[in-house]
Amino acid sequence: MSTKYTDGFKEAALQKLLMPGGPSMLALSRELGVHVTTIKYWRDKYSKLGDMKKSNKKKQCKDWSPADKLLIIGETSSLSENDLGTYLRKKGLHSTDIDQWKESFFESQKIAGRPKLAPETVALRRDKKILERDLNRKDKALAEMSARIILLKKSHEIFGVREDDE
Repeated sequence: MSTKYTDGFKEAALQKLLMPGGPSMLALSRELGVHVTTIKYWRDKYSKLGDMKKSNKKKQCKDWSPADKLLIIGETSSLSENDLGTYLRKKGLHSTDIDQWKESFFESQKIAGRPKLAPETVALRRDKKILERDLNRKDKALAEMSARIILLKKSHEIFGVREDDE
């Protein structure tokens, strides 16, 4: 007695078989009640005819726009492993493609070194530094002159004023 299986049943069985961490062909055969040889035949038939050719017609990884890549990264971030596998097969992608896209996105978001300052800001900082240095020098000179004047007055009080100095 031969049993006819629907295309949906065959595809579901093959997806389960080809899923990462999926059951072995023998285990799937026992689970579905289908002979191992039949499952092998389906696998060979669909790999030559159906799904493989369909996935070749889908976009290549380099054909995706950056906006599409970012959208796919967002959509796949919260999917479980089984859902992710289904999503990737539907889009004709591989998990390494998404990993590469994530890495390139994060690399593009890094800030390389210190940000450059505007030329006007650099000039203002340089002028400020010069003015502060000049002010500091003048403060020291004023303090020295004040000390000299005070010492001169004290010496006049102590020793008196000589007639030559006047």
